Amino acid sequence: MKTRPVIGFAAIFIVTLLGAPAIAASADKCPLHAASFMLVARGETGKVDRYVVALLLTGSDPVTANLQVPGLQNDITTPVVAPDANGGESINHYVIDIPRAVSATGITVYGLLVHGRGDHDMTCSQPVRLVTTAPTGSLSEFDDSGLSPSDLLYPRPVTEAHVIRSSLAAYQADAAHLKAPTTAVVAVLVGAGGAIVQAKISQSSGNAALDGAAMAAAHTIEFSAPQFNGAPIPLEYLVTYRFTPR
Repeated sequence: MKTRPVIGFAAIFIVTLLGAPAIAASADKCPLHAASFMLVARGETGKVDRYVVALLLTGSDPVTANLQVPGLQNDITTPVVAPDANGGESINHYVIDIPRAVSATGITVYGLLVHGRGDHDMTCSQPVRLVTTAPTGSLSEFDDSGLSPSDLLYPRPVTEAHVIRSSLAAYQADAAHLKAPTTAVVAVLVGAGGAIVQAKISQSSGNAALDGAAMAAAHTIEFSAPQFNGAPIPLEYLVTYRFTPR
């Protein structure tokens, strides 16, 4: 049996956030969540570090968000985050340069201005998305000597990676014993040239055979190259495989 991979992020809401207190999906009505927060580069002067935050928008209206980083006195205000072209959920990555002295440990969405028929504010109650570090080979250095204070704490968009080609996730029906639909989610880190730097199960299907099939298929996906200011930058995406008995 086979199932096609679908790029999606709904599964993020049922995953406990890296040891942070679990919050039920219904407890927070905000349509924007921090899906990942990664240290990707260190400034050569030792004063600034570069992070990438992935913001998952599940609502149909564009929003502007206030982000909080523990230890940072000021909020970080995003540009307008918009849904995809069809009005559906979207993932948007932003580069944020943060003073190293802050020692950023995580990030969370604190509040939103929802842009729709009538703009309105929302206060969000979400766990902190803890920081991760890009693996060896993807963690780089950059020239931060010319950065001005206005360049810091300002989210800047990247050139997103896009799926060029994907493979079917094949599994042995007798090994899977699949009786009901289930889902496996693979976290894929896409680096220079669109290469897959790292892949891991983010949400298990509960079946080792299906998880293995999802991992194998994820490793065959061909991505376009993610970039920031013309240079490679690692970005994390979640690939959802939905398995249905036949």
